[in-house]
Amino acid sequence: MKILQRYILKELLLPCLLCFSILSFIFMAGYLVKAADMIIGRGVPFTQTLYVMLLIIPSIISYTAPMSLLTGVLIVFGSFSQHNEFRAMKASGVHPLRFMMPPLILGFALSMLLFIFNDQVGPPARYELRRATKRMIMQHPMALIEPGRFVKISPSILFLAKSVEGSEMKNIVAHEGVDSENPVRTIVAESGKIVMDPNTGQLEIQLFDGSVSESQDKGIQSVQFKTYKFPTMDENDIRNMGKKKKDMTLAEILVNISEKPEKKERRALWAAFHQRIAFSFGSLVFVFIGIPIATIVRRGEVVISFGISMAATCVYYVLFALALTLATNGILPPMISLWLPNIILVGIGMALLRKAILS
Repeated sequence: MKILQRYILKELLLPCLLCFSILSFIFMAGYLVKAADMIIGRGVPFTQTLYVMLLIIPSIISYTAPMSLLTGVLIVFGSFSQHNEFRAMKASGVHPLRFMMPPLILGFALSMLLFIFNDQVGPPARYELRRATKRMIMQHPMALIEPGRFVKISPSILFLAKSVEGSEMKNIVAHEGVDSENPVRTIVAESGKIVMDPNTGQLEIQLFDGSVSESQDKGIQSVQFKTYKFPTMDENDIRNMGKKKKDMTLAEILVNISEKPEKKERRALWAAFHQRIAFSFGSLVFVFIGIPIATIVRRGEVVISFGISMAATCVYYVLFALALTLATNGILPPMISLWLPNIILVGIGMALLRKAILS
């Protein structure tokens, strides 16, 4: 029996590792193109760009690792079913649950690792990524500007430059105060530039020949200007940057829950707490649904397995998005809502597994 289980585990590891490498590369491809543009086209140092890229990897791993396990299970168990190896094992008196134990143990072990990884590695990496990105903007402000596209230079400023010529921007539209309850101020200018003020150390946007429009009680007030300046950030903003829910560990979330008096904020933090834990068990959930689907489909081809894996993963993440909405809106308690996707898919997997065993 141990020989059989070692054989199944050996067959499973290689496809999982290959899928993990391929999926991680696919997820990183867009960032790699952007990194090349930062280094070659915008003059950002290679070491600084590489550091930012490394900080992105933990977020990618939390998604690609469960998907890789599901794809590997579909490939291996689909092949077993396609070549009647399951029937041969059952005819030899081996109970189906015996050869399902290796992937179940692997799924549980990966879930435990991801639970620790998503709590101790992912949040600090996301927080440091935000800080490193702001530092990069401070040192290379023009690297942020993409001609013809709105970018968020600071939490309160949306900025668009239709064209860029060297260090000068042309045909600019900016919205100031987008994160406040006050009316948004719209600024239109013919040209502008981003400079570092040597006296204050602030990153400053200077706009030339334009107008500022702001909504008032009696309509819209517009003022023409020759030069308009507004600061975006400085070193203090980076030093005192607060953590978002995704940047906190579970312990930090619990501390914040105890300090938040408002019910809505506490509910949002509880939702983030339960989502972090429930999401970590995605690998085990995928094993529960992957084995019966593979035995029913009876196809072990890589393309088919990858397609089924992508479809199942999309369903899982859509269910999580719906569960998060139910929790944050107070329709269901977070401790119930955020665990529903796992419960639903495990229930479906158990029903399909029973059908596969009896067939």
